[in-house]
Amino acid sequence: MNDSTDDSLTPSTAAAPFILSLDTATAVRSVAVARGERVLASFSGRVQKENSARVLQDVDEALTAASVKLGDIELFAVAAGPGSFTGLRSGIATIKAFAATLGRPVAAVPTLHAVAASCGTGGRVLASLPAGRGEVFAQLLSVEREGVVTELSEPFHLSPAALLEKAAQWGGDLIWAGAGAHAHVAAIREFAEGKRIGWRDEVVLEDGLTGETGEGWTLAPLYESYAEQIAALGLINYRQGSTIVAEDLYALYVRLSDAELNERCRR
Repeated sequence: MNDSTDDSLTPSTAAAPFILSLDTATAVRSVAVARGERVLASFSGRVQKENSARVLQDVDEALTAASVKLGDIELFAVAAGPGSFTGLRSGIATIKAFAATLGRPVAAVPTLHAVAASCGTGGRVLASLPAGRGEVFAQLLSVEREGVVTELSEPFHLSPAALLEKAAQWGGDLIWAGAGAHAHVAAIREFAEGKRIGWRDEVVLEDGLTGETGEGWTLAPLYESYAEQIAALGLINYRQGSTIVAEDLYALYVRLSDAELNERCRR
C-alpha cells in the first residue's frame, strides 16, 4: 500500500482536507477518497462475506485512482455502527490503525446517519438497516440544508412490527430509508394502508428529498453503499472540531433494552 508521507506536498486547507472514508458496517463494503466536498474516487460492490482482508485492497485501489498517498490523508472517517458485527470490527480496526500510525483525526459516523444523508435534505427520515433474525436497526433523523444530521430519536434495535407502531405514534410525514425498510416494504405498505396513511414508492426528486414528498410515508430509493456520505459527514465533524483520536474510536452497538432482553428470556 502506498503510505508515503512526503513533506514536500502542499498541505490542504482546513476547509478541504484529504479524506479517506470506509463503510464495512452494511451489506456492501465501500471506500471513498475525497478532497473536502469533492469525491476523488469511490469503490463499492464487494459484499461482506468476502475476505475482510480485501478492505486493504479496496483502500489501495481508491487511493491509486485518486492519485493520493495514504500519508496525504488528513482525516479518516468510518461507519461506526450499528451494523454487521464482523464488518464493524474490520473497518474500525483498519481506520484505527491508519489514524494511530499517521497521527490523524477520526470521524466516527453513525451508520444510520449515513443512510439518512443518502436521502438528501429536508423532511424526517426513518433510517433502518437489517439487524439479523428479521429485526432492524432504526432511528428517526432529519438532514439540514448544510448536510448536518439531527437525531430526533435514539437508535433502536427492534422488530419491524414494533418499528411500525413507533412510526405511527410519531405521526406526520416520514421518509423510509435504508435496506431495513426495503426488506420489509410489503409490511410497511400494508400497515400504512390499514392506518389510512398515504404511501409513495421510491420517490426520486431533484436536489434530494426536500419535503415535497407529499403527505404520508415515502420510500426512498435504496442505496447499498455509503462511503461517500460518510466522507461528507466526516467533513462536517472535522469543520466543527468534533473529531476524535484513534484511541477513542469504538463501535456503536445498538442493543435491546433490559426490559426487552428480560421478556425474550421469559419467552
